[in-house]
Amino acid sequence: MRRWLRLSLAAYVALLVAPAATLAPTPTWPSFAAGAVLGGALGVAATTAVDGPDAVLTLPRVLAGFALPLGWLWPAWTDATSISTFLFTPWVAGALAVLPWFAAGAVASDWRTRERIDGLTERVVFEAGDPPETRRQQKLAVGVVFLVAAVVAGVSFAVGDDWSSMYWLFPSLLPVWIPIFAGSEGKEVAVADGGLRVERRIHDWDTVDGYALTDDALTVTRPKWYHADRSFDRGDIDDVDAVTAALDDVLAGR
Repeated sequence: MRRWLRLSLAAYVALLVAPAATLAPTPTWPSFAAGAVLGGALGVAATTAVDGPDAVLTLPRVLAGFALPLGWLWPAWTDATSISTFLFTPWVAGALAVLPWFAAGAVASDWRTRERIDGLTERVVFEAGDPPETRRQQKLAVGVVFLVAAVVAGVSFAVGDDWSSMYWLFPSLLPVWIPIFAGSEGKEVAVADGGLRVERRIHDWDTVDGYALTDDALTVTRPKWYHADRSFDRGDIDDVDAVTAALDDVLAGR
């Protein structure tokens, strides 16, 4: 993880610094290339001390990391006389540093998640999919969307529209189908001292106020509107008593 983070940061510095080299009285793109090489070397040197995700994942650093390269868009805009003279400039190339910065953030976030998961003390682990009622609702929603799409396609055919304009319709429904297949597959869930782990995501216990057990589902309830409840198919859980006992222990010990 450290290697990929350093590589992303070095690419970020290379693109961020490169446009400044074009201010020298030399040909533009060779100067840009030289500036990128220099910036990359500086980035490699500056990241030798990087030993954890906090090198990136603080709010001021995240915001500054995105804001600095976007500053190159100002000279690109003020000097532009057309779209091409705006796009094909070293300034816009420098603004593309936001891409390796985004990559650095993703790597750092994954690094932090791995460290936190490795540090969890897991009391019980089980695998379960979405409850039957949730899957029924998802199928109903998909059916409605598919019906609307079919009606649109039928009307277009009836009025004689060019069918080539409809090619986008059914492929665009793919994101609607994904929740059905994802919900039917089991997710690895762990009740741990540090939170409820669902696959690679951890929900802190201070966001949970309890749980509910029905004939079909185990639902971990989260009261805040921006924290969705997590529900699991009870039939998929091999030892419900062990899971509820672990939940009782961690919730009582908060």
